[in-house]
Order: sequence, then C-alpha cells, then structure tokens
Amino acid sequence: MKILLFSCPDATHPLFPRFSKNPQLGLCMLAAAVKDLAEVKVADLSLRREDVRAGIREAMAAVQPDLVGISAMTFQYETAKKIGAFVRSLTPGLPLVLGGYHASLAYEDIARDPGQPFDFISRGEGEVVFRELVLALAREGDPKSIPGLSARDGSSFRHNPSRPVEPLAALPLPDRGARLWQGYHIFEKPFDHIESSRGCTMPCTFCSITRHYGRNYRTYGIPRILEDVRAAYAAGGRELFFVDDNITLDVKRFEAICDALLGLGLPDLKFTTQGSVAGFYDRPELIRKMARAGFNLVFLGIENMSPRNLAYYKKGEIAQKTEWVLRELHAHDLMVMGGFILGSPTDTREDILHQFEFMRKWSIDSFLIQILTPYPGTPLTEGLERDGYIVNRDLRRYSGFFATVRTDTLSSYELDFIKWKHQPYYRDPKWFFTAPAAKLYPWQLVATEFRRRALEYFTEKFWTLLGGEKLAFRKYMAGHLNANCFFGEKIAPEWPDLSPAPAGDPRRVPNEKPACPAG
Repeated sequence: MKILLFSCPDATHPLFPRFSKNPQLGLCMLAAAVKDLAEVKVADLSLRREDVRAGIREAMAAVQPDLVGISAMTFQYETAKKIGAFVRSLTPGLPLVLGGYHASLAYEDIARDPGQPFDFISRGEGEVVFRELVLALAREGDPKSIPGLSARDGSSFRHNPSRPVEPLAALPLPDRGARLWQGYHIFEKPFDHIESSRGCTMPCTFCSITRHYGRNYRTYGIPRILEDVRAAYAAGGRELFFVDDNITLDVKRFEAICDALLGLGLPDLKFTTQGSVAGFYDRPELIRKMARAGFNLVFLGIENMSPRNLAYYKKGEIAQKTEWVLRELHAHDLMVMGGFILGSPTDTREDILHQFEFMRKWSIDSFLIQILTPYPGTPLTEGLERDGYIVNRDLRRYSGFFATVRTDTLSSYELDFIKWKHQPYYRDPKWFFTAPAAKLYPWQLVATEFRRRALEYFTEKFWTLLGGEKLAFRKYMAGHLNANCFFGEKIAPEWPDLSPAPAGDPRRVPNEKPACPAG
C-alpha cells in the first residue's frame, strides 16, 4: 500500500510564511506509525503555497497513493475540503482520511457537511487509529469498528467510541525521511520540530488541548528526547522547536532536559519552546539553564494584562508575574514572542489600547496578537454561543487573526479596526536598543524586515491618502484574508455586526459608554 499525507498550506498569521516554513511533526509521527505496513510520504503544502494545485499534482504523481490523509486545524478546514476534492478529481474513488484538531473536536459537524469529500475522520491522537485503519484497509477488513474513527456509512457517518490516549513510550520516533519536500527554516536557519510531552492539566477556557487529549500530561523519557534531537540534527535541523503543549508544567523535568541538551555538545544547535508565565515565574535557575542549553526564543502565553480577563480565561493572577518573567528572559538574551488574546466579552477600546501600551513598554521582541476565537470544544465557546457573542461562522476566519466575535461595547469590525490601527507593529525606535532580537538576529535580517515593514507602512499611507483609513483597513484585511486562498477563490472582508450590543441588551456592560467609532 502507498500512502500520501497532506498538510494544509494555510498560515495562522499572514506574516509567518515570509520568515519561516514550519514542519508538520504530527504527520511524520503518523508515517512512523505505519512505516512497516506501507510506503508513506508526507507532502507539506506550506512548501508549495505559491501553487498548491501544482504541488498536489506533483505529490500525487510521485507517490501514486492508495490512501490519502489530510490534516487540518479549524481555519484550514475549507482548504482541506478543496484539497480532498482536487485529489478526487485526479484519482476518482481514492479513500480520503481527515485528521487533526478540527476533525477531533468537530467531527459531528463535518459528518453533516454535504460538501466534504472524506471517507474517514480520525479523532483524537492519530497514531494508533491510523495504524489500525491501514491494517483494516490492507486486509480488506471492516474499519467501521475501530475506536476513535468515524467512517462513512452510505450517506451518513458511523462514529465509533472514542479511544483513550496511549502511553507515549509506545510511539516510535517521527519519520522525517518520509518528507517529500525540504526547505523548512526560521529566519533562514534550518528548522525542525520535536516534542518531549503531550497534554496539559491547566483549566484555560480558550484552549482545546484538554478536549483533544483529556486533562492529562504524558511525557517521553529523556533518552528518547535526546535520540530525537540527534535525529533532527542529523536531518539538518539547527533550530529545534519543542512543540509541547506546556513544557513548563513540570519545571524540574524541564531543567533536567536542559542539562541533558547541554551535554550533547552541539554548540550550533539552538532551541525554541512555548511556555506559561506561571511556569517560569520565580524560577531563575530554569531560565539560566535554558540559556546555557541553547534556548534563544520563548513563545510566552501572556494572554492579557487585565485581571478581569485573566480570570475569565482562568489563567490565574499572573499580570505582575509577567513583568518578572519578561525581565529575566531578556536578561539572559532569550527572545520573547508574546501571545495576547483580545476581545473578551467585557473588553472596551481602552482595555485593548492598554494591552498595546504594555507591549511597547516592555519591548517584547515579537507578538502573536489574536482575537478571541470560539474554536470547537473550548470551554468558553458554549458561553459565547449562548450569550450571542459569536457573529461570524466562516471557519476560514477562525485563525485568531480575524474577529469572529463581538464584545459588549465593540463590534467585530471595531475589534479588527482597533487592532489594525493601534497594534505596535511598526516598532518604537527604542526596540532596536533594548529587545534581544535586534542584537541576536543577523543585521541583514533585521534590515530586510525593516524594509518590508516600511513598504507596508507607506502602502497603507497611500491607500489612506487615496480613500481614508477605512479604505486602507479594508485593503489590509482583504490582502491577509486572501493570502490563505489557493484554489482561485476570492473572499471579501465582512463583519455581520456593524454595531455593538444595543442599549438595554443584557450583554451590555451597565453604565458603559457607547462604542467609540472605529478610528
């Protein structure tokens, strides 16, 4: 049997493709899980964004598969359907499997979607489910009884019982050799992904991890982690990203990993990870060990600096702790990408501007500023749905970059406009003197990025002079929205609600002033 696994080309943020090409570790894990049963290739369409249809043709011709799998997040689902339909146009009748977070959390909606082409939906952790599916198809058995699998049954789907997660020790190393194409990088440095754990036990209301895995935390042994690091290094990776859901959940273990990485003796190998404020706070020894081990960037889940919003997100009292963590990370030349979430139900214009001021004050190296998104399965989605805050159900906009909710005082249009106009995208000059990124990145990269941003700045000024801020804003939103369109379609920016909750609406904050006009 020959198997071809596609990942979707859609980027979470429109800026990401220009400075990085991120590998898809999950599909390499699937390839490893069935390596003894089939010939498997991974076709990462993020490496063929310029012409996705040509990339699909290239992969299909190279592999001539008997089975095709597609992995997608929520905002990639529409693209996944188009990939599946295009594959079917090339090879009619070819079995198609959909997997990933969206498949796991919205499988019932997918099964009811008359436009989807899939025969199977793999739910939850995929390695064992996919292996059992391949075994069943190879032996002409009945895949409809496999736990964790939804299978087409005539015009509907049969949803088998869920499968409990497996111990990670049972999983093989990812098969990076299955990649059909190469070219992963971050800021021109060869880039790869590794993992040391899966899952999280924190109660954050905006996150779907606990619905995907359950509230648990499973780890690989340190010898296995080091073996994977060596394998990624041998494959060419020189910057490795630990994709753990929350590596700081067990600080002592993380410190032991840092000690082990230092012992590898690979000075040209650097590491990136994501972590929580609570995990780093008041742990200077961890931060020192990270710096010595070669970590140079942390994606830090700051989320918000409003105590009210932090309580809504169930993040705990971390606002003051965030400042300590930022100081310590920067003191050890660890760059910070700050993750922020705007647009909670009670957010006002002033609340959002306060977040932007905090970003400027602390010279955070880079930002991932998202607007609260009602992903399937998150604890807060039910409340947003019940109380009428969800205003846009076009899943193509569910990347966090586009507003799909309103607040008590701001429409989705106003949320998008305020973020566009006021986010600290064009750096305060002091950033070049205080942020580690300005001195750690090669000056050529900083200069290139500066030129790009200057061009974008003057382009926006041109449209502003031509037709005002609203025209410039719409051009900006349309450009970024259509950056994830690959099959000839064009999407117009739209905001179904162009006014905040009316006076007297129970969702409106008492005594709140009317929403400020956008701009």
